[in-house]
Amino acid sequence: MVEKSKTKGKKTSNVTVDPSIAKHPLYRTMVIEGTKFRTLTTKKNEMRTRWEAPKIKELKSFIPGTIIKVAVNAGDKVEAGDLLMVFEAMKMQNKVLCPFTGVLKAINVKEGEKIPKGFVIAEYE
Repeated sequence: MVEKSKTKGKKTSNVTVDPSIAKHPLYRTMVIEGTKFRTLTTKKNEMRTRWEAPKIKELKSFIPGTIIKVAVNAGDKVEAGDLLMVFEAMKMQNKVLCPFTGVLKAINVKEGEKIPKGFVIAEYE
């Protein structure tokens, strides 16, 4: 159930809402580009992981796996395309290459360590 009401200047449109729905715990009012929407959400929507902007200075794992070899140390200056580490996931060994030139602030993994998806592997200065 979605009800829409626009407000432009002094003109407003009054939309009546059933009082039993307005008391529902998942009843929400959202404003998108100046337009108010009244809607019922779901538990799944309320429990979702919120999106956050990616941090350019962090290198995260894209899949769970095991670190086989670490080829760099914290404080090293690396060039784009340099080998950072070898990462094993789903019985495949993947080379993790440096995405851009910079200085490594920290390496958060050790050889043989198992890491989950989204784990911060390395941080840049």
